[in-house]
Amino acid sequence: MLDLKQYEFSKKENSIFMLGMILAALSVSYIFYRNLLFSPIIMLFTKIIKQYLKELLIEKRRFEYLTQFKDFLFMISTAIGAGRSMKEAIKETIPGLQNIYGKESILSCELKKAYERMHKGGEIDTDVLLDMAILSGLEDVYDFVTVYSICKRTGASLITALNKAASVIIDKMTIDREIMQIVKRKSEEGGVIFIMPYLVILFLNLSAPDYIAPLYETFAGRIIMTVVFVSSIGIYGIIRKVIQVDI
Repeated sequence: MLDLKQYEFSKKENSIFMLGMILAALSVSYIFYRNLLFSPIIMLFTKIIKQYLKELLIEKRRFEYLTQFKDFLFMISTAIGAGRSMKEAIKETIPGLQNIYGKESILSCELKKAYERMHKGGEIDTDVLLDMAILSGLEDVYDFVTVYSICKRTGASLITALNKAASVIIDKMTIDREIMQIVKRKSEEGGVIFIMPYLVILFLNLSAPDYIAPLYETFAGRIIMTVVFVSSIGIYGIIRKVIQVDI
């Protein structure tokens, strides 16, 4: 099963990332210094930037998982209410998720693996679901599995408990999603602030090269350009810290 707390680049993604880094290093080197020899210095930050991208991709994947899990809760409650076992209910929800999010959607793929472990491997459904919850690292998934496990172990009304649990979890997820949407918008605004100095400098290079020439031809000018470059990165980092919300 997939560990949502980790992300490993594929060979294709690694190639695209390295190509993007090289192009970005050359572009920044030329825009700020008009000298491509500075690009190797920028390439020294490859590892840091790659880790940052991994964190963004992990956030994106977790958001997609939660969105799909919300619909899964509706489907699983209906299926169990109709008298299906957890294993059969999971089997029935997979096509529904695929119709909404596509055959390669993250949750439908995970549910396929869970069903295969229960159906072909003969594993206990609670054990499989617990593995799934732990690997997801998501509190809502873990809460759902906990409610199901308690009901199955104690003989409590599974349908009533799951419906109530699903209702509470869905309400919580709705609020969480609204918060995440606000954070996403603020993050995009931070991205605009980050890229503005590059656009202004590029515009001046194209429209008034003589006006901006001293910044490239003097030592003081290069210092100013370096300060602008470092400051833009620092400001973006501060913005990311400010809008970072643990949900």
